[in-house]
Amino acid sequence: MIYLHKILPFFISPLGIILLFLIISLFSKKRVFVFLAFLVLLVSSNPMVGNYLMKKLEYPYQPIPMSSIKENDAIVVLSGGLHQAGNKKYSTYEFNDPDRFFAGIDLIKNYKSDKLIFTAGQLPWSDNGLPEGYVLKDKAISLGVPGVILVTEKVKNTYEESIAVTKIVPNNSSITLVTSAFHMQRSKYLFEKQGFDVMPYPVDFKSSIQNLTIISFLPKVEAFGKTSLYIRENIGRLYYKLFF
Repeated sequence: MIYLHKILPFFISPLGIILLFLIISLFSKKRVFVFLAFLVLLVSSNPMVGNYLMKKLEYPYQPIPMSSIKENDAIVVLSGGLHQAGNKKYSTYEFNDPDRFFAGIDLIKNYKSDKLIFTAGQLPWSDNGLPEGYVLKDKAISLGVPGVILVTEKVKNTYEESIAVTKIVPNNSSITLVTSAFHMQRSKYLFEKQGFDVMPYPVDFKSSIQNLTIISFLPKVEAFGKTSLYIRENIGRLYYKLFF
């Protein structure tokens, strides 16, 4: 099922639509589909469009001052911040999103809980190394992080993360939930379905404050990625609303 969840969004992503139009134009010999593919590319890679969609995806979440966070039973940091680099002889783990990890560290250092929980995220096609939570736990210990540091059982998605945390702390506990802002709405929904009292602590904001310049009209790969992320995340939200 996890493979299906990862593959299906491609077909309605900008890249999938562009490829579809190009394939149709190849067989139909109609240039209008080439024009449509070009139009989708221009719109989906526009920085203003990408930034706008990220703001919609992250709404209503904004950066939160540490002082506004109350003490909870546990701090839960969701997976999605590491990737494994190297080869079979030697590999290491590097951050692609360090914000989640360091937000969890800052929260426990500021006494917002005495328990820090990392989820052990690991996709089936990357099971040749440690699940993410164990790597982050070791890193936190090496930094001298105070309190109790725990790791869930191995999980593949956000739903499994919400289930796994119930096996560590009671599901009527209050938790500070740390994840990317675009991912917070779906995550908060799933953890509340398990019975947790959730205090969101969003990080890794993809939107930014931008002034309108000539650069705003130039296509960017980063904007293309944001448009794709907007579609993929909304598919995930819809799926969980329908089936959970």
